[in-house]
Amino acid sequence: MLIDLIKSIKNNDTIWVMENRENSDKFFKEYVTDKLFSSTYVIVSSELVYVFVHKLDEGNVHVLDENYSRVYIYSTAEELRVKLLEVLKELSFPKQMLLSYTTMSDENTDIISYSSYKRVTKLFRSMYKENDKKIKVNSAQMNIYDIISKNTKEDIERLKKLASITDKILKESFYSIKVGQSEKDIALNTKNITKKIMDNKKESLKLLSYDFAWDICPIVLVGDNLQKGGHAEPSNTRIKKGDTIYYDFGISATFEDGKTLYTDMQRMGYMLKDNEKDAPGDVKKVFNVLVESISDGIKSMKPGVKGYKVDNIVRSKIVKNGFPDYPHATGHPVGKEVHAAGALISYRTGKRAKLNLVENGVYTLEPRVNIKNGGSIEEMILVTNSGGIPLCNIQKELYLI
Repeated sequence: MLIDLIKSIKNNDTIWVMENRENSDKFFKEYVTDKLFSSTYVIVSSELVYVFVHKLDEGNVHVLDENYSRVYIYSTAEELRVKLLEVLKELSFPKQMLLSYTTMSDENTDIISYSSYKRVTKLFRSMYKENDKKIKVNSAQMNIYDIISKNTKEDIERLKKLASITDKILKESFYSIKVGQSEKDIALNTKNITKKIMDNKKESLKLLSYDFAWDICPIVLVGDNLQKGGHAEPSNTRIKKGDTIYYDFGISATFEDGKTLYTDMQRMGYMLKDNEKDAPGDVKKVFNVLVESISDGIKSMKPGVKGYKVDNIVRSKIVKNGFPDYPHATGHPVGKEVHAAGALISYRTGKRAKLNLVENGVYTLEPRVNIKNGGSIEEMILVTNSGGIPLCNIQKELYLI
């Protein structure tokens, strides 16, 4: 993990500074350690990670990788200052200090608190000033994106298994729907199906625990409610024949090694009328356009492609077929969080939409036809040099109930 931090520093004139108090810095907790609780400072250079540990935590420094770190123990604020200054002199006072905050309104990289930001900048600027040096303070968000957006082979294999299970839960949920059930009834049934399937898979997947991916999961919308915002809670509206139905659903799973991964998928169905054997033409058009737009988007999902370019490909297919534009991003990074750090697949005006997709990054594609009896589909796509690869079977047939 420490080597990932080091590799993100591209030159000798830059350091990345973190301050952690009782796991206040979630990035520090994941990529340095979660075993240091007193005030701990970290200076990441292009060669080493320098860790400044309070005497109270000295017994826990054995968890740090000695190949990539150098540890300093301190007892007082003045002693800490002396040791920090020693390292800065060794590094020839790098000209740029990165701190973990965002300039892109991304909560996943907005890690350092305001008080910590003020404390760290004041401390380092004072040390620089005393030595007739100057330092610029900038965001570490691009370093965080570089580290977080990429998935290991193990991450990808786990996400594939979780995506397939998510798809199975959704499939079983659709075929359990009965006419007259409310959105709340349908959501509750999906929760019961999830428990049954996940309890059965828990041991084979080596899970410590599992849960739903967000508080109001699953989101279930039927008929006229399909034109609501995609984050609307399930209501007492009852499904009737001739209604389309939409699920937005995901699971979180914590593995035995402590890593938690998330899925996020959407599926669309239709409840047949008494005299119908297939969905009517207008519903099939909605579904087919969604499938086609996702297929077009998947082909374009290669490393280095900017998020807004994929968004334009998918979104334009919806609009050109006569449907209204949808008021949200076409996709987002997923895996380490439901909405993870990295490039957004969205309008060009968004800062994160100008970021590049990364190899082995996983992103959703979730176009929407935002009308009564409309629909939405969401797939999880792995970025490769030859284009996107779905993590599980994508929806190509409308669920008919």
